[in-house]
Amino acid sequence: MITYLISFVRKYRQKKKLSKVSKFMKKGNSHFLNGFNISFYNLANDKIYLKIGDDSILACNIIFESKGGEIIIGDRSFIGASSLICREKIEVQNNVFIAWGCWIYDHDSHSIDFRERQNDIHQQLIDLRSGKNFIENKNWDVVNSKPIVIQSNAWIGMNCIILKGVTIGEGAIVGAGSVVTKDVLPWTIVAGNPAKLIREIPIELRP
Repeated sequence: MITYLISFVRKYRQKKKLSKVSKFMKKGNSHFLNGFNISFYNLANDKIYLKIGDDSILACNIIFESKGGEIIIGDRSFIGASSLICREKIEVQNNVFIAWGCWIYDHDSHSIDFRERQNDIHQQLIDLRSGKNFIENKNWDVVNSKPIVIQSNAWIGMNCIILKGVTIGEGAIVGAGSVVTKDVLPWTIVAGNPAKLIREIPIELRP
């Protein structure tokens, strides 16, 4: 009985949480597990930020750090307890597996100019002290951002980091704990920090 009540309360809270952000989403008949969460640091009220296809299963944490940004998740994809942090665009296509503990990050967060990083701290303090979100007035013009694409049938192992501008090719596999800084060719296996080619996936295991 107690287990049932806990499960009921979790589902109720999840449904209530999703209803608050539903106007910023377009979703098919996908499934949202208890860990699924969306955070907006700075909203444009007339924008669709998240588009999700059919039959995907999501337990991930999604963060939009500016008024821009878009995340597209296709059909029949699974994203475990990982984080997608978006300023520009992140696209996860169909039949993709993303395991637990991954970080998919489409920008550098700060400038390489130390003076701009000092300005970031200064502005964050101003916003915090005035009761605003701490990056509400962040200067994104000095931050490099590039879209990330994870193509259909790819598999990302646990605890991977996918950085800005990367395309993971169709059917590619990224080994656990890898840091991906460059494009991954279709139907290959990569691993390591930085991720490097391990081998190609045999032809008979491709469509």
